[in-house]
Amino acid sequence: MLRSNRIKILTTIKILVIALFYCLQASYVNAQSVIELLGADVIEYDQDFVDAERVKGNVRFKQDQVFMDCDSAYFYRKDNKVKAYGNIYIRQKDTFNLWGDYLEYDGDKKLAYVQKNVRLRDQEMQLTTDLIQYDVSSKTAFYTTGGNIVNGEDRLRSRQGRYFSRSKQFFFKDSVVLTNPEYKMVSDTLMYNTFTKIAYFYGPTYITSEENTIFCRYGWYNTNSNRSQFSKGAWIQGETNRLTADSITYDRNEGIGQAFKSIELLDTMERIKINGEYGITYRNSGKTIVTGEPMATKYFDDDSLFVMADTLIDQIDSNDSRRLSAFYNTKLHKTDMQGVADSLIYSFTDSIISLLGDPVLWTENNQITGDTIVVYRKNGVIDKMTITNNAFIVSHVEDDIFNQIDGNDMIAYFKNNRLHKVNVLGNGQTTYYMQEEDSSYIGASNMICSNMMIYLVDNTIEDVRYYGNPTGGFYPMEKLPSEKKKLPNFIWLPAKRPEISWFYRGQHETITEHSETE
Repeated sequence: MLRSNRIKILTTIKILVIALFYCLQASYVNAQSVIELLGADVIEYDQDFVDAERVKGNVRFKQDQVFMDCDSAYFYRKDNKVKAYGNIYIRQKDTFNLWGDYLEYDGDKKLAYVQKNVRLRDQEMQLTTDLIQYDVSSKTAFYTTGGNIVNGEDRLRSRQGRYFSRSKQFFFKDSVVLTNPEYKMVSDTLMYNTFTKIAYFYGPTYITSEENTIFCRYGWYNTNSNRSQFSKGAWIQGETNRLTADSITYDRNEGIGQAFKSIELLDTMERIKINGEYGITYRNSGKTIVTGEPMATKYFDDDSLFVMADTLIDQIDSNDSRRLSAFYNTKLHKTDMQGVADSLIYSFTDSIISLLGDPVLWTENNQITGDTIVVYRKNGVIDKMTITNNAFIVSHVEDDIFNQIDGNDMIAYFKNNRLHKVNVLGNGQTTYYMQEEDSSYIGASNMICSNMMIYLVDNTIEDVRYYGNPTGGFYPMEKLPSEKKKLPNFIWLPAKRPEISWFYRGQHETITEHSETE
């Protein structure tokens, strides 16, 4: 009895499996839609093609929602395939239109191979090529013999390409060129969306326009809004300047660019380099701001001027006058002078350097302080400087001996890059030490007057002329009062004097002309 029931159960299972198999097979057969011949002027059978029908004149086929027209074709009903010739036209409503001179179509795989004078068009673009493979199911086109695309004002060509109709995405490879009225883009690998008009780069890419050339190995460019981002070795080369950074964003319409990390801005005309970690440039106003431990290097024939601050601003005004401004914790270094200040302004037009906010400037053994110091340069060296309000010059002679000049304002003149003459204007006061021929000190002169003219040779005071009720006198060393050794406003700040190592970044080369091969 048990054996009989088990046999019945097994038989029932077998019947269900067989039924399921036939159901699945039926579903599979139904899923395989067939190509239908909708019409032709002539239908004939060729003994050389026993499996095919020869159709001619106004031939029309259909499979699901896809329609195919041609001049003539071989129709393989059993294999669900078509080979068509002349005036090929394949279309699907609101999806794509495809033209060519020769077609091989596999109805089971829904693959179309179209050759000669091939054109593919959808709502956004038109592609022309010699040979294309189109997958009707996935709505994907693929070519390997070179293609040209027109999408609005954009013209694009490449050796290989794949088009995803559903997502409106093109993927291009090998000798990719995108041309727009405003620029030309050359890339190794590029993805382009015909709907959003955004191009993505995945290999070495150059974008060239009248104003600059851009290079990167990864990034994107919105050809509609002219916004872009570049990274992986990115740089922008203008006529006389070049910007490199880890990442760059640029809005061509607004003329605003931003750079992030490892920034280097080179200007070969002005021979200046600016480094930093973040920068933003405004093309319309001619302003560039750099932060993140920024440093500017101005190159001369045999020397360099280094400037560091919290923020650097490079500005070109409407008169094409250019200046570099440094704000907060400013430091500068050049062979013939070093300085610190709250802020600094360097004029490219006349090489004038202005130090503002508690400035301190050193030249050889001289320390110069005041509310504002302006340095005038001529032929690459210091010509003169003005010290406004609380002007003070101190020169370290040896040990605790200092020559000092105090006044409201001063004009300091230089000769052969050395302090040569000082004109003290208002509340003049000086203390300077006199030496014998054997260099021993015999005493100090301490004088007060309205104005002074002081002459120096080799940083040593040689002559002083006092104007306006001078008072004071000479004190031998042994009788020099301690309060006369240093003037009331005396200050000595050697620890603040910038050293070259503070600025050194391993790049002290002189800029003459920049060229680079990628």
